[in-house]
Amino acid sequence: MTSSNNWRVIGVTAILALVGSCSAARVETPTFPPAATVTTTEFPSIPTAPAKPMKYLPAALKTCLDIKQEVGGDLPPARPDEDQRLGTNSSSRTCTFKAEDSTIAFSVRLWENTDDITGIRSGTDYAEKYFTERTGSWEQDSGVRLGSDARWRTAHAAACSLEILDANGVMIVTHTDDTTIDEKQCRASVRELAKKFFAAVQP
Repeated sequence: MTSSNNWRVIGVTAILALVGSCSAARVETPTFPPAATVTTTEFPSIPTAPAKPMKYLPAALKTCLDIKQEVGGDLPPARPDEDQRLGTNSSSRTCTFKAEDSTIAFSVRLWENTDDITGIRSGTDYAEKYFTERTGSWEQDSGVRLGSDARWRTAHAAACSLEILDANGVMIVTHTDDTTIDEKQCRASVRELAKKFFAAVQP
């Protein structure tokens, strides 16, 4: 065999050895972590209908002195108005009429309409929610016939108190004595006062 043939044999042998080594090598397949599970949550329904116009406007609410003049009668002297801002869309005014042995208090809490990321909501909706959550177990009064609902607070030895829901407002009339009261008489008195206070703050 010639030297050139020898080199051909050596070359072919080397190539076969190389191919054999490559085919024998194991090819690893990369393993990827499982894809993360994506959970989509539906947005709650957002009210879009126009809100009901507000019956009571905070800026237009009468002062305690104006209310006393409207109510008239034998109301004791009025103390200065007690105004509070309660949250971003609610405010209250409390009028206290103090005599020597008794106190009459009238308060109004109002809610304004809102239009934000949660949707359009009326002050009436807020007032109804507030009233319902607090007074569900209270005794309903069918005789006063004011607003959409009226309920008596839990009985107290020296006071009686009536809460009234009307549109975007909640009104509270309380009569307190320094001595033990007669509940029947107290309620009769508060009903009459409630009618006068209610009429006094109407827009």
